[in-house]
Amino acid sequence: MNPFIVIALTLALGLVLQFSRLAGDRAAARLNAYVINVALPCLILYEMPRLTLDARALLPVATAWVVMTLTALIVWQVARLAKWSTPVTGCLLLLLPLGNTGFVGIPLINALVGKDGVGYAILYDQFGTFLALNTFGIIIAAGFGGAQSSATLIARKIITFPPFLSLLLAIVVLAFNLPYPAALSGVLHVGAQSLVPVVMVAVGISWHLQLERHHIVIFGFGLAVLLLIKPLLAWAVATLLGGDGMALTVVVLEAGMPAMISAGALAMRYNLAPRLAASLVGYSLPVGIASLFLWRALLAL
Repeated sequence: MNPFIVIALTLALGLVLQFSRLAGDRAAARLNAYVINVALPCLILYEMPRLTLDARALLPVATAWVVMTLTALIVWQVARLAKWSTPVTGCLLLLLPLGNTGFVGIPLINALVGKDGVGYAILYDQFGTFLALNTFGIIIAAGFGGAQSSATLIARKIITFPPFLSLLLAIVVLAFNLPYPAALSGVLHVGAQSLVPVVMVAVGISWHLQLERHHIVIFGFGLAVLLLIKPLLAWAVATLLGGDGMALTVVVLEAGMPAMISAGALAMRYNLAPRLAASLVGYSLPVGIASLFLWRALLAL
């Protein structure tokens, strides 16, 4: 099924469950726990070993990490000057540097650029935002979402974080070209496919169509970073690195993707302003997709 239809239908289902009160108080938390502990590890183990590494990996991967680092620094500085709360700061540090460069990004790149651009998109996603989610993401979640945030505790959470363990295993499988048995590959594929529908139901259950008054300015800042500042940073960085043509177009579009669904699930799992997180994930999807068509038109000039 078209990924955008999946997103729309499962988000709508979550909203129905919320407004009908059929979902219990802990429904979203339980769904997010499934995503973090089952679906996300399956996605990592299924997708990572399928990649091919060569010289073309340099531009999208380098651009992704520079853009994420600069975005995190901007968010941190603005949050400090605005004196936003610790949960809000943690939420923004999770959702703004990381974009939905995989599930939404790859089909959009295929539609906007063509199948020849998908390879760049996969590299940007898997070795950029996806790797950052499983390292930087868990550091932010543990550091901002818990009562304790010592280096030892954060390190323990990282090395026991199921997606991170899956990432290490997937790197071994990729490095040694170890094939999965057909049955295991099928199970991983099914688990990976469940990630977006399940987490979008959780977002729908948690999503409040009317933003909290004190989050409106923060929400506007978040959208501006996701849809304007990050693509501009990507264009500048990729240009400085010598990128042009299709490679430049793909990294700019990938940088302008909506908020990452998995990062939203992580923010909600660690109680980092969950209503703000759900709103950023939900609202940035339609607005972000529309903005990408504008970016594509500008890049074609």
